[in-house]
Amino acid sequence: MKNNTSKKIILSLLASALVATSSFALDTSKAYAMGSVALESFSNYDSGFAIILGGGLPVLKAGEVGPGTIAVEAELTYSLVSPSVGPYEITTMTLGAYGAYIFDINKQFFVKPRAGLIYRSYSFSDTGSNWGGYGDTSDIGVALGVQGGFKLNKQIDIIVGYNLVDGGDLTHLTAGVQYHF
Repeated sequence: MKNNTSKKIILSLLASALVATSSFALDTSKAYAMGSVALESFSNYDSGFAIILGGGLPVLKAGEVGPGTIAVEAELTYSLVSPSVGPYEITTMTLGAYGAYIFDINKQFFVKPRAGLIYRSYSFSDTGSNWGGYGDTSDIGVALGVQGGFKLNKQIDIIVGYNLVDGGDLTHLTAGVQYHF
């Protein structure tokens, strides 16, 4: 019952976001794509590594909402090397929708705090047994984070960031590239 309620809430939020952003004159030429690797930590497990792919689109430009730009972003993360403790591992996958506020510190550097709702899926396994697994779980969660970037040129930014999911159960320390179309 809880999953159906969560799904309805998420679908309602997504529908509201689509209706709200459709009223803006979106400039898709300002869209960007992101790719990062992350040091992934889960609760008391040793760290692993994840890959992060995403993209974003500014919806309100600087001057309309203060000195920064508001953007919507979508992001997918997946464990490449699963966090572990002893023979136990957890493979994580998240798919998120974020709101971000991008503001320039100067012409070269920017900061981007962001918050979003994510679908998260955790797959727990016991690598020391022939059985191979002991459970999967998935749910909707909340993610908070901040990224900083260095503008290499007009199209490419070097980005670093930190995200935490559900108050820190899952964290990602990231480094990557952002490409502006």
